[in-house]
Amino acid sequence: MKYTYSPDEDKEQEEPRHERSTSAETSLGISQNIVGLLTYMLGWATGIAFLFIEKENSFVRFHAAQSIAVFVPLTIASILAPFVPFVGGFLTTVLGIAEVCLWLFLMFQAFIGAHYKIPVAGDWAESQIKGTVSRSV
Repeated sequence: MKYTYSPDEDKEQEEPRHERSTSAETSLGISQNIVGLLTYMLGWATGIAFLFIEKENSFVRFHAAQSIAVFVPLTIASILAPFVPFVGGFLTTVLGIAEVCLWLFLMFQAFIGAHYKIPVAGDWAESQIKGTVSRSV
């Protein structure tokens, strides 16, 4: 007996696919995931820019505010770290590595559509976004 393959057999065994919603657009006409990623691109500078540019999309506004809340203190710490006696060089290196890892991680989280909150900075970012929403209503 000879068996022949039928493409209909694969349809029965396919598992349902779970897709993330990436279709929400911003006032720029670009997907919110792309703009969310861009809010972290140049750290706090792009965070400030997109906080002013995007007025409607809360996902983008959250990531912009979180970018500011995370990278302003890290920038200040990176500037001051070399002046710490004895461990300045080591501290600068550790801060630099942490900044790059956090930067890549947050860009990835925004790109996949996750509302990932850094513990203190994310809470502050949410409070800022809720504050602007209530003032504009």
